[in-house]
Amino acid sequence: MLRRLFAVLCLWVLPLGASGPKWSLDRWFDSPRSPRIANYHIQATLDWQAKRLDGRETLSWRNTGAVPTRELPLHLYMNAFKGPQSRFMQEGGLRSSRRRSGQPQDWGYCHLKEVSLNGHALQGHFGEDETVWWVRLSEPVAPGETIRLQIAWETQFPRVTARTGWSGHFLMGAQWFPKAGVFQGDRWACAPYHAHTEFFGDFGTYDVELSLPNGLLLAHTGTQVNFQSAEDVTKDPDRPLNVIWKLHAEDVHDFAWAVMPARSWSYQKYEYRGVQIFYFFQGPNVDNLPRQHEAVKAALRHGTEWALPYPYPVLTVVDVPPEAHGADGMEYPTLVTASSVAFDPFRFRFAPELVTVHEVGHQWFQGILASNEVDEPWLDEGLTSWFTHRVMERTYQTLWGTRRFQIGTEFGEWIGYGGERSWDPITTPGPRMRNGWSYTTAAYSKPTLVLLQLEALLGRPVVEQAIRDYARTQAFGHPTAADFKRSLERASGRDLSTFWRDFVEGTGSLDYAIAEVETTEVMQGGWMMRNGQREFVPPQQVAPGRRGRIVLERRGEIQVPITLWVRLEDRSEHRLSWDGQSRWTAFTFDHPVVAAVLDPDGNHPMLKDRLHASYTQRPVRRGFHYWGQLVWGGVLSVLQGVGLG
Repeated sequence: MLRRLFAVLCLWVLPLGASGPKWSLDRWFDSPRSPRIANYHIQATLDWQAKRLDGRETLSWRNTGAVPTRELPLHLYMNAFKGPQSRFMQEGGLRSSRRRSGQPQDWGYCHLKEVSLNGHALQGHFGEDETVWWVRLSEPVAPGETIRLQIAWETQFPRVTARTGWSGHFLMGAQWFPKAGVFQGDRWACAPYHAHTEFFGDFGTYDVELSLPNGLLLAHTGTQVNFQSAEDVTKDPDRPLNVIWKLHAEDVHDFAWAVMPARSWSYQKYEYRGVQIFYFFQGPNVDNLPRQHEAVKAALRHGTEWALPYPYPVLTVVDVPPEAHGADGMEYPTLVTASSVAFDPFRFRFAPELVTVHEVGHQWFQGILASNEVDEPWLDEGLTSWFTHRVMERTYQTLWGTRRFQIGTEFGEWIGYGGERSWDPITTPGPRMRNGWSYTTAAYSKPTLVLLQLEALLGRPVVEQAIRDYARTQAFGHPTAADFKRSLERASGRDLSTFWRDFVEGTGSLDYAIAEVETTEVMQGGWMMRNGQREFVPPQQVAPGRRGRIVLERRGEIQVPITLWVRLEDRSEHRLSWDGQSRWTAFTFDHPVVAAVLDPDGNHPMLKDRLHASYTQRPVRRGFHYWGQLVWGGVLSVLQGVGLG
């Protein structure tokens, strides 16, 4: 087994040297790209049968704050799965059936055995729950000073859920080690693990040694620095059947890995624009690997164009098996999980294309631009969702479509935003949002549409320039919403305070509707004076015969000028503007209204209800030809999917 594993690893490592990269496996950059505040040297051993990991780490941490600190908090994320009493579980992080589970293998923990500094053991205490341990330092650490903590711990992986854990023959190692919080100014940012938030960490280097049974194949953040030759196979002296994987990563703020028996999955390597791309995939999904590779290339290409060049030498894409779907659709530095499908007759571009583009997009938004995902989740999820929509639109045009029917690439965002009113501003910290649906709307759906609204207001090139400015000025730092707003104002030369108040910091909606369309006859008659005498004239129609009237309503809270286009019965067309200051207004015309559309030029992508923002006198009728083409197109898609078309 060891010889077979070595052969596989050689196929992986040797092409790296053959391509003549400008980097080495254990040194990526000539000079640091980030401040390298928190640096980790980790040694850990995995008990595959028990799904338990025993580890030791040296954490080298530098105080870049403005004041000394006497404490250093450590994230113990795995304690979120310790029992139903954790903050994560109480907030609905798992299904109720799991919370009632009496099976120990369904639960996990991170047990901190020892923390020491200069050989002296340090004490501490838990924070709001057991997912954060506050280490009491023996002496204050002054600004600019560096300390090295020795940490010993044990992690029990739970049954896979919420990005980490095991199921069947698959194990995802995410949030698996004690990780330092972020010290900014005079305070720590180290929130407990909430159900509707993700993570926040400082950049640094990672040197990781994982002892695994020799029959396992590992996908991981970073590069592997050993197994360069037959003599370079590092055996674990304490476990004869284990080999030690030596891994390295630079200027990243997290480290993750996934493992399966070597017989249970495969991998392929590609190179694109100097980046070594590794795909670990399930056997039945191999035919869709070219689709996933095209999606990765599109994301790397447009990320370079719209933000900045992908800086790392490697990228790993993990196809998670169906039974471990809880670990799917997640991003880590240089590693993403994005599952594929074995049978896809309709070629719906959700998996693998959309999920892959989204997760690779996170390599910029939160990977390189490491915003606080707890306090400002929209800065990474919202910008990445916009990025995903634009990449999918430019590369594929639609999520799915035929000649007569199409599903747009922003379909998911519209479902999220239009499905329920906005309960929380998108600037709301994740833990303070009303529920999971509100989190999805505020962090994913609405920010995408807000950026589309900005494109309509400022122009797409201006927004793209702003995002480039944001990326290149804030790379390898901790940007905030204020930084993003400054980039937008710098690129546009405009004060966006009003826009920010209405669309970003508010919960109001942009909702205008055509409430009424009326036609009235122009009549004249009745008792009238003629030649000084009162005379009754039978009422009759006079020119212009009939008039039209249209009533508009502002149903939402946001007030913006909006254009109304109308076509009248005499075939004339008119464009009118309404400032939206009042709740309603009406326009009259000399002829009946045949058709009308609010915002005909698409200047307001966030207009919430376009169904009621349009009117036609005659309902649209679909004939046999239309429905026949639609059905036949679906039949052909199925036939082509099974290889018969």
